[in-house]
Amino acid sequence: MILVSKEKKRFVRISGVGIYSPQKVETNEELAKKQNLDPYRRKWLTEQLGGMYGLKVRHLAEPSETPSDMSANAAKEAIENAGIKPEDLDLILLTTDTPDYVSPHTSPIVQHKTGAKNAGCFDLNAACADQVIGMAIGSQFIMTDPTINHVLVVAPYEMTRWIDREKDQILTPIFSDGAGAVILSNSDEQGYIASKIISDGSYWDCYGVYVGAAEPVTLEMVKEGKHHLRFHESGHKYPAEINEIYWPNLIRETVKKAGYQVNDLDMVLMTQVNLSSIKKVMNELGLPLNKTHWIMDKYGYCGSACVFMALYDAVKQGKIREGDLVNFCTSGVGFTMASTLFRWV
Repeated sequence: MILVSKEKKRFVRISGVGIYSPQKVETNEELAKKQNLDPYRRKWLTEQLGGMYGLKVRHLAEPSETPSDMSANAAKEAIENAGIKPEDLDLILLTTDTPDYVSPHTSPIVQHKTGAKNAGCFDLNAACADQVIGMAIGSQFIMTDPTINHVLVVAPYEMTRWIDREKDQILTPIFSDGAGAVILSNSDEQGYIASKIISDGSYWDCYGVYVGAAEPVTLEMVKEGKHHLRFHESGHKYPAEINEIYWPNLIRETVKKAGYQVNDLDMVLMTQVNLSSIKKVMNELGLPLNKTHWIMDKYGYCGSACVFMALYDAVKQGKIREGDLVNFCTSGVGFTMASTLFRWV
């Protein structure tokens, strides 16, 4: 005899969103003065980075403010917006490449700080692509496990701690601190639809924080500044237009996988590091700019947190409405890129 399960199919929706941004703000003009930039670098900072890239400010965490602190603040807002209590959470996924520590992982610290005593926890690191991967994994947990109904995906970013902000005039202007969070909940309507991940590991040696088991931290390394975020000595570089090369097809393939067309999309939220690239990708997709949203002008580039922060801002401005088809697309060094499709229900 063949037994057929009559269990109702489980769907997932985004039920709550929250963000946290440190109060300390540094403008491009303030940074240029602080670093005593020459006229050429000052022009690059204000015109190219501030104009073409759209990065006009950066938010800086206080010395005592940790990624888990920022995560807890963003998570509490998302939990409140979802209309649930911390103890209702069944799972916490913390997605970042700037955790509190290498070990222990940071998600249990966030569990403790939010009072989510019933939640299991784990960390996920796919550099700045990880928040979207976390959304897909969290959704799949809910869809396949009837004991899991609410999942927190929280993404802190504190890369400014890994930069020599006194000397580094290339990387310092780009990075900002912040955190974003979403609550995924079991739903009668289909929110999560599809996802896709692509990678090319040949780019592992472009730039990053090259400390760990392969390169343990030594006193000599610290003296040379090699424990900071830096370009690798291999000299290997990403093409400047790497996101413009890969994002359009990644989005197309995700949408096609779900049985939709690109024109069906109501909103596309991409990694918030380069406004020019976002505009070019939208043009390549044949979509108007009112179907995307950017926040780097007021929050800077917050890596793992940036797409959640863009989602929060877009929802707050009324740019995402019930029934909208929303695509999230992110990039992380290494490289890994991820795309996830949701219906806003």
